[in-house]
Amino acid sequence: MKVLPRLHKAVLLNSALGAVLVAAVGGAYAVVVSSDSSSAKHTDTRTAAVSTGKVQATVTGAGLLTSPSDAGVNFTTGGQLTKVEVKPGDKVTKGQELAKVDDTAARQALAQAKTSLVAAKANLAKVQEGQPASPPAGSGSNPSGAPSHSASPAPSASASPSTKPSPSPSASASTPPGPIGGLGDLSVHNVSYAVPVANPSVDPNLLVQAQAQVSQAQTALDTAQRTLDGTVLTAPVDGTVASVGATVGQTVIGTTYTSGAGAVPGTPPAPGTTGGAAAGGTPAAPSGFIVLTNPTGMQVKANVSEADSLRLKPGQAATVTLTAQSTTVLNARVLSVSTLAVNGGTGAAAQYPVTLDIMGPTKDLHTGQGVSVQIVAGEASDALFVPTAALSGTGNQRTVTVVAADGTAHSAQVTVGVESDTNTQITSGLTQGQKVRITTVAP
Repeated sequence: MKVLPRLHKAVLLNSALGAVLVAAVGGAYAVVVSSDSSSAKHTDTRTAAVSTGKVQATVTGAGLLTSPSDAGVNFTTGGQLTKVEVKPGDKVTKGQELAKVDDTAARQALAQAKTSLVAAKANLAKVQEGQPASPPAGSGSNPSGAPSHSASPAPSASASPSTKPSPSPSASASTPPGPIGGLGDLSVHNVSYAVPVANPSVDPNLLVQAQAQVSQAQTALDTAQRTLDGTVLTAPVDGTVASVGATVGQTVIGTTYTSGAGAVPGTPPAPGTTGGAAAGGTPAAPSGFIVLTNPTGMQVKANVSEADSLRLKPGQAATVTLTAQSTTVLNARVLSVSTLAVNGGTGAAAQYPVTLDIMGPTKDLHTGQGVSVQIVAGEASDALFVPTAALSGTGNQRTVTVVAADGTAHSAQVTVGVESDTNTQITSGLTQGQKVRITTVAP
């Protein structure tokens, strides 16, 4: 009779443990079901009609305004500034004097170079007063040019006429030469060299030296003249002064480089001047002792992705929107598309520079303004098209799902043309009015 209470207690304990186990399993199942249901995605299906209209493919990018007429100009001769004729904001014209440095040393060098050239020319004239050069050394000619019978060949040669029936030496100068290598031929040449001259012959070595001295003196004079010219800085183009690098009394360093439109053709830009691009392919602002800006011929330098660059070509129409003035939209055309990629930054894809010409007034634009561009890469009017989302695949051949009037669906292959972000032209495979399925998957 005492066993029953023990059994009853064990049953109660086991029942409690079982209930706990069932609850735990049920909780785990609920968690799994909840997790599966949360990872499921919602699929939405709708249809769209094949329509006709205009399809326009565009390429977008961002960049900066720049002007090929901007110029950063520098002195070609350094020195202490004695004049600065302009200040930022001043309007200047091409050729106008902007600034000067002390030219005292340059004028003295030019005067010395002129004196040296006069002396070199006088020396050359003296050398040229002589007669033509004497025969080559070893011919026995008399450098003084005085008559001398010692200039003739060896006595054996001069005595030959007396042993052979040939013309006398006195007549040999007017008689045609004998056979090649004969004594008659030798006597004719000797007589011609022995003709007396009135003035000393020109020394060829002295002549070459004198001519070289004149050439060197002329080069030195040209250099001195350029050095003097380089003490005056003039405007290479019309424009507005954007900056001035120093004031009167300060010293500037001369350079052989001039940036922007004032550059000498074929001359590379100096470090920091216009003529290249900054990191990332953005155009570098002009720099120099004086910087001139000119909105004439304003351009846009922008970067686009590699895929977009392959769709662009010169002449395509575009619109340019000022970043700081979104209501200002300018018309433009693609001028060039670079095939050299620029670094888009760490971890970023390469970009390709595109240059666009602004069409229309540019007087209110400024170099360095940020812009966004939209280029028309392709366009089709009265084109058959479907939403781009209805297509699958890549290339010109794509696949769509056509939905019949009775609700049945089948796959169809189509050929595509111009493709925009929203619509794609269909050149074959569909007719207007057909329905295509668009399937979207949402989380």
